Amino acid sequence: METASSFLASGDNVFKFLLTMCIGTILFNIIYPTDKIKEIEIRQSELNYKLDIMNEESKVLYDEIKILNRLKKGLNALKSPDFRKKLESFDLKYELLSKKDYEIKHLRRLIEISRDELGFYSSFRFWSYYPSMVIGLLSLIFWIHFYVKSQKTEGD
Repeated sequence: METASSFLASGDNVFKFLLTMCIGTILFNIIYPTDKIKEIEIRQSELNYKLDIMNEESKVLYDEIKILNRLKKGLNALKSPDFRKKLESFDLKYELLSKKDYEIKHLRRLIEISRDELGFYSSFRFWSYYPSMVIGLLSLIFWIHFYVKSQKTEGD
């Protein structure tokens, strides 16, 4: 059984270990951030779709409120029972518009958060992938160099 000192003394094993770890890290850096980026892009697309729908509904409600507001001014002079119905309708639509505005603000905030996450995973992939590649290539070069050197010493 090898001890830690003999493991470290044997450059062959150290470089094999580094190479194996770098290959594992590279595979992890290819798979995990890519999956997260796809997941975030899908979520962002869904949020943008909901935001577009909310904006359209909000525009329709805003137009209806403008019309009801004009009717309210005209019916205010008549004091008819129709006036109360229109007034209630106006209040309900205005409340619905206010809720839609809050939902739109919330969706915009979620989209902003997903953009931040997307930037994080993109930079994570960059800053973890390339150093792993460099360390992996260096360990492969040193392993080959060590192996060739050990073959020459065994041959002599």
